[in-house]
Amino acid sequence: METISTTYRTTEEYENNCKKINELQSQINNLDAAIATESARCEKANLEKTAGIRYAKRIQSAAFPQKEIGNVFDDYFVFTKPHSIVTGDFCKAAETKNYKIIALADCSGHGVPGAFLTMLGLSALKESLAKHYYDSNISLAAILDEMRAFVKSSLRSTDYNIDTINDGMNLTLCAFNNEESGIRFASANQNVYLFSNGQLTAYCGDRMPIGWSFKGDGQFTETLIPAHKGDLLYLTTDSLQSQFGGPGNVKFSTKRLTAMFEQIAPLPTEEQKNTVADIVDHWVEGHVQVDDLMVVGVRV
Repeated sequence: METISTTYRTTEEYENNCKKINELQSQINNLDAAIATESARCEKANLEKTAGIRYAKRIQSAAFPQKEIGNVFDDYFVFTKPHSIVTGDFCKAAETKNYKIIALADCSGHGVPGAFLTMLGLSALKESLAKHYYDSNISLAAILDEMRAFVKSSLRSTDYNIDTINDGMNLTLCAFNNEESGIRFASANQNVYLFSNGQLTAYCGDRMPIGWSFKGDGQFTETLIPAHKGDLLYLTTDSLQSQFGGPGNVKFSTKRLTAMFEQIAPLPTEEQKNTVADIVDHWVEGHVQVDDLMVVGVRV
């Protein structure tokens, strides 16, 4: 009897264990199905989001076509390495009745927020350039003042609101005129570099942005940079100098930036672009890119 009872308990336990295993397997199958459904939903949502951003990139590229610069300047290059699909940097070339204009902007943030600000910056720039289209003595400083007022009004960032402090952009404007012996330069928080007679010289802009500033609304200033035909003017955002990388994971720095310009200046502009791309790609490789990167070169 003991043997039969033991066998019965063993059989009963076995059947109970099998039942529990089947129940657990059923739960696992249900969880797998739920995970697969959620994964498919997330993938679809991600594809829709990415498709929207890629379409936004098409709109942004149409607003800032690089080939447009070739309609204004004969010899130039534009190197860009966006942080995301869309970018918070933009380069814009334009002509007024008496001047050729080139602008380089670094909007706060990157990705979608930065891309929205590029469109705002473009609107501000176009409106101000249209206002000064016929000026025979254009004031780039006045254009920056007007752009700042436009941006602050659009973002409603005229009050000391902590949420609006970083809204805006850093921007450089340069104007060329065959009647003048130099380059007009005005800038919000950016520098330009001129390579002339074998030497590189940096010119500093005003230390306030197109947007809200702790320094208030002081007027922007303008400089006439001495330049000769064949000289090279370099514009860049400050993101490259701040990019960590290289063997020691340190900042690229202004020192490396100027050394790069001195290295590439003797080359044709297309080779200059390729060299900049190689230098930047090797520097960033294996490290996190912190922001959009852009470098522009224009031969006077």
